[in-house]
Order: sequence, then structure tokens, then C-alpha cells
Amino acid sequence: MLNPTFAGQILFAGRGSSLVILILLVVFFYLGLRLARMGRPPKMRRLPAMDAIDEAIGRAAEMGKPALYTPGLTGSLDSEQGPQMVASITILSYVAEGCARYDVPLIVDLCQGDAIPLMDETLRLAYLKQGKPEKYDPKMINYFPGQSPMVTGILGHLQRLRPAAFFMIGGLYYESVVIGEAANFVGAMSIGGTANTHQLPFIIAVCDYVLIGEEIYAASAYLSKDPYQIATIAGEDWIKFILMALLILGFILEPLGINIISSFLRW
Repeated sequence: MLNPTFAGQILFAGRGSSLVILILLVVFFYLGLRLARMGRPPKMRRLPAMDAIDEAIGRAAEMGKPALYTPGLTGSLDSEQGPQMVASITILSYVAEGCARYDVPLIVDLCQGDAIPLMDETLRLAYLKQGKPEKYDPKMINYFPGQSPMVTGILGHLQRLRPAAFFMIGGLYYESVVIGEAANFVGAMSIGGTANTHQLPFIIAVCDYVLIGEEIYAASAYLSKDPYQIATIAGEDWIKFILMALLILGFILEPLGINIISSFLRW
């Protein structure tokens, strides 16, 4: 039998509105997944940074120079930052397919050991899809034992190889401004992205194109065409529209003394 005190905390301690929003979010996820399975996935807008990926790879092919990619650092795949690494590896698959198609050398620098097997298989499949499995070399993945060694390694690759395209998409921290400015110094076209909002100002300052915040997940879903990812992004967007509508409605009704929205949020 449910403890009355516990039930009261769930229903009446300001959690009722959160419960309603959570239920709506689950419903929207289910609807998005059903639509995707029925062959009518929710439409997703192609972001400018996605077009820039193709432009950067084409630029590297024309100049005969390599492309450098780093997914940053997320601690581990099972951490709260782990989804950033998974999204980055999905985007890396698209980058690798483009590099394989145009014979652009690809270098990948990272410092997260548990992501290496997933990254290795992703790159192998990307080259296989382009009919060039022999072009894949495991040595294109460079592992560094720590964040600072990775930064040093990336700076070394930028200075020695002078890539035409530079991608830093994933869990980025202080290194974003350091390696981003170094990429600018060697003339690389830079595309960055992270869900770490505290680093976005620096990434915007040093990169030509940016995936802002949750756009890295949207880009991952768009490029992979995975129904589960698309359903997740669509569900999040739908619930955001509802919350924005509630916010606007609250701004209108509250000054008129109609406290429906504030009462719901306090429920």
C-alpha cells in the first residue's frame, strides 16, 4: 500500500506539473517513433553546419590536404556526457564517408579509451560503404592518455599537417579555444559543436560554423536517419513548443490577474 506521505510528496510538493510534462514527453517520443516506423518520420531541418561539412571536405580535396577530427572528452560513454560522444561519432561517420569518397586523408584525435572500439568500427563501416575498405587504416585514430596530452597532440598535428578542414564536435572544455585558434592560424576551415554551454562563446569565436548546444544531437539524428534518434529530437521539440506557449500565455494572463499558469506550475 502506498505511503500517504510519499504520495503527497509526489503529487502535491510542486511535482504535479513536472509529472504531466514528463508524461507528455513520453507520449511525444512514442508518437515520433510510430511515425518513423510508418515511413513518415518527423521532418528535420538541415542545419547550415551540415552543409559546411561537405564544403570543408571538398576544400580539403581541392587543396590536397587532410581533415582533422576530434570528439573532445566526455569522461566515459556511460556518463551524463556520454551522449555527446555517441552523437559525435555518428557525425564522424558522415565525415569519414565524405573523406573516403574524395580520398581525403582523415586524422582522428581523442583521449577517451572506451570510445575507441566504437570509433574504429564506425570508421571501418564508413570506408566500406564507399567501396574503399582498403583505404581504412586503424592508425588514423590517435589516442592520447589525458586531456592535456590530447591538446598537445592536436596542436602538433595542426602545425605539422596543416589540415584544410578541422572538426571539433563533442564534449569540449578549455581546449576548444586553444585548438580552435590554432586551426585558424594554419588556415583550416573549422566546424565546432558542443552541448557544454560554457564553451559555446569560445567555439563561436574561433569556428566558421557551429552546432549550438543540442544541435549536435539534431545533426546526429539527421545524418544517421535513425528512427529512435529522430523520435527523441521530435519529442523534445514538441514539448518545447508547449512550454514556450505556456510561457507566453503566462506573460499575458498573469498581469490580468488570471493565475492559471502559475498555479499549474506550483502544483
